[in-house]
Amino acid sequence: MTAVEEPATHVGRALKRKEDPRLITGRAHYVDDIRLVGQLWAAWVRSPEAHAKIVSIDTSAAKARDGVVAVYTHEDLDMEAGLPMAWVPPGVEVNTPDHWVLAKGEVKHVGDPVALVIAEDRYGVVDAAEDVLVEYDPLPVVTDPEAALEDGSPLVHEQFGTNKVCEWSLGGGDLEAGFAEADHIIERRVVNHRIAGAAIEPRAVLADFRADRLTVYSSTQVPHFLRLFLSIILGISEDRVRAVAPEVGGAFGSKLQIYAEEVGCAWASRKLGRPVKWVETRSEGMMVTHHGRDQIDKVRVGFKNDGTLTAFHATIIADLGE
Repeated sequence: MTAVEEPATHVGRALKRKEDPRLITGRAHYVDDIRLVGQLWAAWVRSPEAHAKIVSIDTSAAKARDGVVAVYTHEDLDMEAGLPMAWVPPGVEVNTPDHWVLAKGEVKHVGDPVALVIAEDRYGVVDAAEDVLVEYDPLPVVTDPEAALEDGSPLVHEQFGTNKVCEWSLGGGDLEAGFAEADHIIERRVVNHRIAGAAIEPRAVLADFRADRLTVYSSTQVPHFLRLFLSIILGISEDRVRAVAPEVGGAFGSKLQIYAEEVGCAWASRKLGRPVKWVETRSEGMMVTHHGRDQIDKVRVGFKNDGTLTAFHATIIADLGE
């Protein structure tokens, strides 16, 4: 009998997935499985308006509820900066508005957080959030990307004088020569509708600030970015911040961002000296977890009779939300 030696490397042979046993036997740990001593719960008061001025916020009834530890609005936040713009195309000017953890003066989209409630009980904190009374003065809205670029369209961020965030071009070759060479040219307007990831596990955060160090457990795809930006926004040395991504129950790209809930829970934990947890509801996810697609493509393609493409041009209007 001849002994068969195993290949010295992983290249060229099938490998078993290492993570499957713990996932299919229920031994995996997600953020909501983690419990810390003294843990508090967070709930967010979100705007039902797409665009409006915040006239007043009455938190008195929520604060009077049993088990409520704190209720915060933007005025309570001692942050000098909002959420980060982490990626900008090289050499492209981008209109980047401030995105605060809690809305400052105006709300810019449905679900925009205007208050943060912290309480002892997971369900009581939701009831307390419903007791926060917010008066809004509605402002004009625009929901169609093409209409948003027209003269006279309502502006989401008036300081820019336009709803256009940026214009970015990529190209190569001689486009006009390619179309001149084509036997046929077709033009199409293609609409990609908006989609939401709706992962099995919603977003979740557990922040624990103790002994002058911050640990954040988050259902995130970017723990290293999360650590960096928590350090910047909260003014904490990066070596004192730990970001942990346990098992992540789906994402589809919607957990690639740094969200207000992560920063808000971390800030509240530092403020209160106790761990703070938040777990997204499905309705919250559909409102405020990043969506995808939602773009209008004007496409022009040139090709020969044998199917060879000679030129391709596309103008894409992409809805980047608020």
